[in-house]
Amino acid sequence: MLVVGAGLIGTSLGLALRRAWPDTHVDAMDAAPVSAPAHAGAFHRLLDAAAPVPAYDLAVLACPVDAMPAWLDRLAALPTPGVVTDVGSVKRAPREAARAAGLSCFVGGHPMAGASISGPTLATAALFDGRPWFIEPGDAPPDAVAVVQALVLACGGRPVPTDPDVHDALVAAVSHLPQLVSALLMSVVHESAGPGGLACAAGGLRDTTRLAASAASMWAPIFAANRDHLAPLARELAQRLADAAAALDDREAMTRLFAAANRHRRDLERPV
Repeated sequence: MLVVGAGLIGTSLGLALRRAWPDTHVDAMDAAPVSAPAHAGAFHRLLDAAAPVPAYDLAVLACPVDAMPAWLDRLAALPTPGVVTDVGSVKRAPREAARAAGLSCFVGGHPMAGASISGPTLATAALFDGRPWFIEPGDAPPDAVAVVQALVLACGGRPVPTDPDVHDALVAAVSHLPQLVSALLMSVVHESAGPGGLACAAGGLRDTTRLAASAASMWAPIFAANRDHLAPLARELAQRLADAAAALDDREAMTRLFAAANRHRRDLERPV
């Protein structure tokens, strides 16, 4: 097996696979292959991305989404490419790239798991346990889809069939918009309060800006690939912020706002 990208998701994937299938040989390739303690338990070999691609029966692209087209081209050019999946936060762009590469054994995937900090430091075999894991079959044959489903189950995930456009619209709301808002909120607060003021902040600011620690190298390509779904949500939120700013002294309006927010937050807390 091959994992492309030895960051948080890729390394956690390796750890989860070694937990479920201890006899499986797992190689990893990374553009900056700096060995970390977690890698030793996740991969048999950590190779430079420029090295020849090792033999594999299943390859998982755990690299940034804008790096996937080049990897799909590279894997499609192999004499006998195996099944390929990805863990990207958008599903239309990888599907289109796989079709352009002529890679018919590509099955899109996206585990709804992760952390705000990238890299293998927080990697864990339990990262995917019980989490929804979207599977987008595309043009792949049923046996290729079955291989990816087996991978998801081995990692502890829950396979969820999806359509690329449906998926991208959903994650724009539940993942991409919160990421964008967190980054903007952190910037506005810092510019207003300054470093000294931030030192006085309580847990609320930390809770609402946890995602602001995320790396642009991962998120900027995601925003660009999903801008048609994300931009309208960002504009809707901006309008609602403007409306709220104009109604801060309207007790009834604020009561309605918090009542709806409290109700919707309870929906979020329900077990998946």
